[in-house]
Parts: sequence; structure tokens; C-alpha cells
Amino acid sequence: MADRCPVRLVADTRLRGLTGPQPARTYWPSTAGDPPMLVFLPAEGIEHADRLCRAVCAAAGVVVLSVSYRQPLWPDGWSDATLATEWAADHARELGADPDRLLLAGADGGAELAAAVTAHARTQGWPPLVHLAIDDLLDPTHLRKEVL
Repeated sequence: MADRCPVRLVADTRLRGLTGPQPARTYWPSTAGDPPMLVFLPAEGIEHADRLCRAVCAAAGVVVLSVSYRQPLWPDGWSDATLATEWAADHARELGADPDRLLLAGADGGAELAAAVTAHARTQGWPPLVHLAIDDLLDPTHLRKEVL
């Protein structure tokens, strides 16, 4: 896998968090249309996940919103992940993504948070949210768009 997979645009931003700004990075695919949006909760922050997020964005043709979260996972990280997912649902269209195809994934502790937020979304009656398992040890260029 190349160090820099081709994506159309990458932008850093800060989301409003419970205790202050929450670092986030958005990746846009080179493909046209309204792609799904993937909220990704990385294990070690957005910088560490850059290569994986670029590869997933390019290979799957999804807008990726990579979001940092606080420790400990419970309750701080969970609150951050929930707020970030709500924000993504509310702003997907503005980011050029299809708000009806919202995906959520994470690595290590982020994967645990993604599963918990997905379960919470179901109990709260949110629109459908798809939880994906992404193993950052696998080559994400093998992802197929048809799956998403």
C-alpha cells in the first residue's frame, strides 16, 4: 500500500466537544456523487490513522471523518464518539456525503466505542447506522464499494 493513497481533499477541523474542541480530519474521495460517510474512531488519534483513512477513502469511495476522543473510554470517549456521530449525521450533506448512509468504525478502543454508539443509536431511534469492523492490519484497498 502506498504511503499516500489518492484522495481529492483532506481537511483538519475541530468539532465542539463537551470539554472543548475535538480534533477531526475529513477525507474526500476522488469519485463523484453522494458517497456514504464513515465516522472513524482511531486508536491513537487522527495523525496515527492518516494512512488507513486515506486508503479507506480512496478504495471504498467514502467520505471519512476521523475523530479523536478523550480517555478514559467510559464515559469520556463514549461521550465524544456519540457527539461526533450526531454531528456527522447532521452535517453529512454539507460535507458532500449521503446522510442516509452513515457508517461507524474504529480501531482498538475506538472499535469498542463504535459498537457502543451503534447500540445506543438503535435504542434511541436514530436513523440506521451501520457498524463496520476495520482491521488496520489488513490492506484496506481490498474493500469493495458494493459492500458499502
